[in-house]
Amino acid sequence: MNEIRKDIHSKLLTLSKDIKDIHISELHNQNELAEKTVKHDLLDFDYSKQRISNNILDYLFQIPDQINLRDSLKALFDGTLKNPSEDRLVSHTLYRDKNPAENFQLIISEREKIHNFLKQKNINSKFKNLVCLSIGGSRLGPELLSEFLSSDGPVNIFYCSSYDLLELNNVLRNCKQHETLVFASSKSFETSEILKNLNHLKSWFEENPDIDFQDHLYGISANAKAMDSFGIKESNQFLLLDSLGGRFSIWSSISLPAFINSDFSSYLDLLEGAQLADRHTNSASWESNIPVIMALLSIWNTSALNINNHGIFTYNFRLRSLTKYIAQMSMESNGKSINFESQLSPFLTSPLIWGGYGIESQHSTFQWLMQGKTETSCDFIGVNSGEKETIDSYEMLLSQVLAVSHGKEDAENPFKSVKGNNPCSILNLKSLDLKSLGFLLAIYEHKVFIEASILGIDPFDQWGVQLGKKLALEVDSNQEFLKDYFSSILLPKS
Repeated sequence: MNEIRKDIHSKLLTLSKDIKDIHISELHNQNELAEKTVKHDLLDFDYSKQRISNNILDYLFQIPDQINLRDSLKALFDGTLKNPSEDRLVSHTLYRDKNPAENFQLIISEREKIHNFLKQKNINSKFKNLVCLSIGGSRLGPELLSEFLSSDGPVNIFYCSSYDLLELNNVLRNCKQHETLVFASSKSFETSEILKNLNHLKSWFEENPDIDFQDHLYGISANAKAMDSFGIKESNQFLLLDSLGGRFSIWSSISLPAFINSDFSSYLDLLEGAQLADRHTNSASWESNIPVIMALLSIWNTSALNINNHGIFTYNFRLRSLTKYIAQMSMESNGKSINFESQLSPFLTSPLIWGGYGIESQHSTFQWLMQGKTETSCDFIGVNSGEKETIDSYEMLLSQVLAVSHGKEDAENPFKSVKGNNPCSILNLKSLDLKSLGFLLAIYEHKVFIEASILGIDPFDQWGVQLGKKLALEVDSNQEFLKDYFSSILLPKS
């Protein structure tokens, strides 16, 4: 199978020679603009500002069949796909399936538990603050949802994970024990950052002897035994499948804290949007398949055009944290180079994902993007709903796409010239609702999976992260071995 990928990589390098000296502005043809737009009820995807020709696209669309992508997608949606290095099934798409496979019934029972929690009448009246201890995908997903919902509801939601406890202490200054609800979210329930914050919270609650911490504490994890050991009541436990990766867990009870001021139907709207993305990905032809095109363009830009970074810029304030979420999912999934069978991918794998809220980026990183020497591929994500509050930002998005891709030469004042030629795609949401958000997030999930399938790597493990965790535990138990690697001035002060 790796020989096929080597052949694909070699062909991409050959094709790149035909286009390496051509500017995006030269490829611009008004008659072809519509051909490079994929329309969906919830989102339009435009890739007319990519540095790519029609004959190159024709070849790219042959790649999915060369790697048997249909079979891989079927396994992903059936729940039969395996994460080989950890010997686990992959289950995140089943979390939004209305009728998940028989051996995934925990999803149904936990979904009902979410429903029962959100319909409680006393939660919003009894508590003013919710502190969610979570990290990585378990934090970035719910935090993104909280910002998207931008609710002024009765419960203030705070997310904490800092190892120095400063973040949590800042939050607790404005909280009282009897008004505070706590969610501890950790798939393993062994994550050091979460346990450290949780123990600190426990001590804070114990400062008020009239409060029973167990009545205020909920846990979300695949490790029921660890939650039991910490004293979390069984009725306050939300269980995850061990096969659910943290960066793909937004569809599960991990996102429950974000809906504390909302209702179960809102949660279902998010899932419905993701389901629609699943159907689109599983059934659309390669030429009209949004995540397939996104993945192919990423492979092309990275391995053929040698662009090692990808900027994602959002043009709606409610999507301001989306880049962080996508970056974590993308780089933790595809930031590797060797597969489980010890085969080295012939491609350059995940680019650096960076960016942020576009309006702010324009006044910081865009100067580097416009006139620096490094090329960048970009996604611009906006909302074109026709509503007054979205029009100005969307117009700003379009103007920046032109500047970044086409640029502008100033022969009289070369220092004012903007080279352009940065490949850009536009993801245009037609409405700013949870269904559309669910669709968008699932599209990026599938893009990551399809890209990994082409690269020949496992997107569901993270052994690099595991090494960092292992060394942190060693340092915590024995600081002496640090002396072999660091000068005395850098060692921790006792």
